Amino acid sequence: MSHTVAHVPPPLHGCVVLVVDATTGVGRRVTSQLCALGAAVAVVGAGHPGRGDDAATNAAFLCKELAGIGLIALPYQADVERPESFGALTGQIAADLGPVTASVVVVPSASGGDELAPAFRVLSGVVAASLPTGAEHIEVDVGHEGFGLEETAQAVVERLVRLHERWRTPSG
Repeated sequence: MSHTVAHVPPPLHGCVVLVVDATTGVGRRVTSQLCALGAAVAVVGAGHPGRGDDAATNAAFLCKELAGIGLIALPYQADVERPESFGALTGQIAADLGPVTASVVVVPSASGGDELAPAFRVLSGVVAASLPTGAEHIEVDVGHEGFGLEETAQAVVERLVRLHERWRTPSG
């Protein structure tokens, strides 16, 4: 007697997602959930002036943690204060992981400094413009009232899962 076991890939298998500000708060939750659902995630830590930590090191540690449980995440470095440094990032990610199918840019709340949120919005525009045709871009504004970190992260992940299901389903 023969038994056939069907292998069902995780919902985001084959997706490559670029997440900016991926090492803390909403970005970290989004990154972890995307990886758990099968996406390969390009983790960009985003240094915040005055935060006192090293975003590149945080990205490397998060990727090591995720790799330790069998998930795919690679750290990348770009300078938030030089948004043009993000222009070539999607090409590097494509060479390492495959073409970027989606990006998520977490915009910090205005309480992080008067110029920080606008700087992230400029950076978000650069990221969106550098994506391949058809890739999804999501800008997450953590200053939005009424949603907690978990709810915000879950909404982003669910949106990407729905989009990926549509991409995988042949139109007929």
